Amino acid sequence: MYINRKFYENYVSTRDVELLHEYTLKVLKEVGVSFNCEEALDIFKKHGATVEGSIVKIDESLLNAALETVPKTFTVHTSSGETSIGEPFRPKTVGCYGPSKFLFEDDTYRVAQMADMIKFLKLMDTSDVTDFVNNAAFDTPDLDKDQDDFYLPQVAMCLKYSKKPTYGNVANSLNTRGKSLKEAARGIANLYKEFYDIWDKPVLLTNACALSPLGYSYEVLDNIIGLCEEGQPVTIITCSMTNMTAPAALLGTVIQNNATILAGIVLTQLINPGVPVIYGSVSSATDMREVALAIGAPEAQLIQMSSLSLARYYQIPVRTGVAGTDSMKPDYQAGVETFMNLMTTYLGKADFILHHAGILQSYALGSYEKFVLDEEVNRILLRLNRGIDISDTKAEKVFAEIKKAGPLGNYLSGRTPKDYRQEHYLTKLFNRAAGDPQPIADKIGDIRERAAKEIEERVENYTLPDLTQTQKQILNKFLPKSEKF
Repeated sequence: MYINRKFYENYVSTRDVELLHEYTLKVLKEVGVSFNCEEALDIFKKHGATVEGSIVKIDESLLNAALETVPKTFTVHTSSGETSIGEPFRPKTVGCYGPSKFLFEDDTYRVAQMADMIKFLKLMDTSDVTDFVNNAAFDTPDLDKDQDDFYLPQVAMCLKYSKKPTYGNVANSLNTRGKSLKEAARGIANLYKEFYDIWDKPVLLTNACALSPLGYSYEVLDNIIGLCEEGQPVTIITCSMTNMTAPAALLGTVIQNNATILAGIVLTQLINPGVPVIYGSVSSATDMREVALAIGAPEAQLIQMSSLSLARYYQIPVRTGVAGTDSMKPDYQAGVETFMNLMTTYLGKADFILHHAGILQSYALGSYEKFVLDEEVNRILLRLNRGIDISDTKAEKVFAEIKKAGPLGNYLSGRTPKDYRQEHYLTKLFNRAAGDPQPIADKIGDIRERAAKEIEERVENYTLPDLTQTQKQILNKFLPKSEKF
């Protein structure tokens, strides 16, 4: 399994990585990274970093000491199981994440509602290639926002609709009024601890995005501090744009991203040495004709492969690759760009992927149809990464079969062989029917029609997880009124 562990070396050599690291050290020591949070600055000062206003400069010894305490692997625990993340394991996945609008089956676009977020939770829960669930839309217009904290009700929805672990986002000052964001983050962590009755292990995973170039906002930092104090893992990511928030040259973008990510990782280890952390990047190209993020550009994969190679150099779990496209519909462009970007995850062998299915228009749109179509892409790439079973024993077996069939013979006899069942992926949605095209088209419809049917069947057959009475009581303290048990 996962035989192409160094696929990224087709893009970035070991010598290249060493050069990237060398100049990252120069950026960290001579340029520094902005941390807009007094508590974070005090933590750095306490551990000997150079702090000039909000700029923190980190030398090689402090960086190396922090990297020494980062776990190479870690496990997220729930009351129904464990999910392990790191190089020895297959990539873990979570789906469409936070777009403000959705594309619907009738080709209309509209603002996402709470029902749309619930529908996505049902699709993620019933997906065989989705490991974590999340809120596919946040702060929807129909969500009750009268209470000061209307982020926890949205988090509680993940626990109501799935027993899979949750991949969360940072709380912000708009949806957690009346409390510090650090306390909001700790509150989220403690909700999960109480719900699972697991108090001393990781129980959720949270995304924390830097502010390029070379910075972190107070909102993200407050969340990082709160979560790390609670022993909960975070993913430190950049989403910089070439020639806008990162240099035009891809080399410069990768170096700047690396310095930014490492600075955030250092902070996590100064807060709580040994707390799990993921190195992440979804930085991409800018199309200067539109002044827009172009996540479907080939440069996106080059940047992400470079990020993957650096994370492997530091032996840190890594998040990279997305089912990303700039297309506004699940069309040919979407398929090409999605497959290219997911190659980073599966053939490059990343450890975690956010947006592994269902995203359109550079993260701005979600799509149910694209979610189930992207599931097929995930399955195909999983199959590619298994490779061909080649061994002396297998060679002897197939030679005997070839010898038995002989010239101009055939291999059809009896039941379908075990080798066929084990080595062939049979797609559920993509067409492989042969013959006169019109009758086939009339029978199976086009691919979006098949996707819509799959969505309908899964949503209709979905059942809520079987929760204990105690778990229901815990969630009822936070769930929106319409969602309480």
